[in-house]
Amino acid sequence: MNLAFPLTITFKLSLFTELRVTDASGQLIAVVKEKTFSIRDEVRVFSDEARQHQTHSMRARGLLAGALDWKARRVIVRTDGAEVGALQAQGLRTLWAAGYDLLGPDGQTRFTIRDDQPWLAVIEGVIDAVPLIGDVIAAGFDYFVNPTYTVTDAGGTAAFRVRKRRSIFSRRFEIEELRSTRAGEEELVLLGLIQLILRERERG
Repeated sequence: MNLAFPLTITFKLSLFTELRVTDASGQLIAVVKEKTFSIRDEVRVFSDEARQHQTHSMRARGLLAGALDWKARRVIVRTDGAEVGALQAQGLRTLWAAGYDLLGPDGQTRFTIRDDQPWLAVIEGVIDAVPLIGDVIAAGFDYFVNPTYTVTDAGGTAAFRVRKRRSIFSRRFEIEELRSTRAGEEELVLLGLIQLILRERERG
């Protein structure tokens, strides 16, 4: 991979979860589709718009992985079976704020992901708890308030940032590069952050 940042992730308006990844020039990088009616979360990644050429799959592992989102490890695998790495939720911490480790194929932590404004999720949770009116207010809150997530490498350096861009139904996200991408990082970072966005978008 030779990614030209920033990358834009746009969700398709559909009953099913499907998104497109494009680079700074607008070139298509990937099409991602979440498998429906599956006990465990499963995501397929394609290199073309017609979804004829699959490159990767991502699947949750763990007891009742699709339901216990805060405990599941989502493993990224190429179609030849080679493991790229995994996105690992940091246990109960993820119940109130995003906290994930991005692991390499050896299981070692390569990056750590944190929500830059965890208090926003708390406020939205309180709003959602209000019957009827809360749903309307929450929709406006979701449009005007756009969280960011910082990705820090093993050395403690901020390497990437994920931003939700203002859009209806949380349709658009951006991944920006904060330091030069190193050899071997791009595949793991791109696919791991796609998983992050899928999970955090579901959480609201």
